This record gives sequence, C-alpha cells and structure tokens, in this order.
Amino acid sequence: MVRNILVALVFVTSTMALAPQRAMAGCTTDLLDCYTEAAKIDNFWYRTAAGLDCELDYAECVRVKIIGA
Repeated sequence: MVRNILVALVFVTSTMALAPQRAMAGCTTDLLDCYTEAAKIDNFWYRTAAGLDCELDYAECVRVKIIGA
C-alpha cells in the first residue's frame, strides 16, 4: 500500500517536472535591448547612467512579474 503511494507520488512529481512551462523571458530580453542601446552612447558617464537605468527597469519588471502589482 505504502509502496503504491510512493510510486504514484514519484510519477506525479516527475510528470510535473517534465511538463512544459510558460516562458518568462520578457524582462531579460528588455534588459539586453536596453544594454544594447546604452552601449551606443559615446560619453562614459551618460552610458553608465543609462546602464544603471536599465538595471532599475529590469528590477521593476521582475518585481511586477513576481508580485504581480
């Protein structure tokens, strides 16, 4: 009886692990695009500020995805 329950539990757990999940690459893709635009800026300080702005936008995006607010 216990063996059957354990086998069923292992089967369900392994099935859930292999199930396809929704991709959530939106924040990372936006970050890479933002870095690309920031890298085109000639001035060191403005480029650095633009990169930091990219980081803040990424943090906000991830926060919204996780918390949902």
